[in-house]
Amino acid sequence: MTENARPLFIVFDGMDGSGKTTQMRRLADRLRAQGVPVVTTFEPTGNPDGARLRQALAGQIPATLQQMAAMFLLDRIGHNQHPVNGIEKYLSDGYTVLCDRYYYASIAYQGGDDPEFFRWVADMNRGCPAIRHPDGCICFDLDPEIAMRRITAGRSPEQLEIYETVSQQARIRERFRRVREAFGDEELIVTVDAGGTVDEVEAAVWSAYLRITEQKNIT
Repeated sequence: MTENARPLFIVFDGMDGSGKTTQMRRLADRLRAQGVPVVTTFEPTGNPDGARLRQALAGQIPATLQQMAAMFLLDRIGHNQHPVNGIEKYLSDGYTVLCDRYYYASIAYQGGDDPEFFRWVADMNRGCPAIRHPDGCICFDLDPEIAMRRITAGRSPEQLEIYETVSQQARIRERFRRVREAFGDEELIVTVDAGGTVDEVEAAVWSAYLRITEQKNIT
């Protein structure tokens, strides 16, 4: 990023167990070492709307896919507009924002396999004026079997969330492929193979970051 380039909003999204959270932190550390002000954030948030959403994801409270999609939207609006730690506030203060999950996950997870519902979830997020479109998304792709081995390592069955099964992960992988096909060019979604070593994936993430900066920070 050049000295006079504006701060960026970049999302890390994709398969569970893909290491995206680790890679987001690594990129943040690398950028800070270069003098770039960076904030990392995540969804669901730690705000009250996000806390209720986490209960639904854990199966602790009942919620339909439609209700969960709406809950994510509500949490996401607050994530963008919070006056202290919102995405818009950080960007206006000059920070590059790296976010672990965003509306791409909502489209993939709650959008389901029905084309009309998929489009409904996409439209209500991408069309909401209170929600910012990212400058780019680094999307992590991974074999579902490998994903589940990573997810279940050191966890008991009761600690798993409703989407954390091999069959669900295979379905989610296909849905993320559909998200990339539908919006990849318009929203600059860059796919990263998450099956390599941590260092190999980090190198791929850095290349994806450079691609986003080259397209978004023309000076």
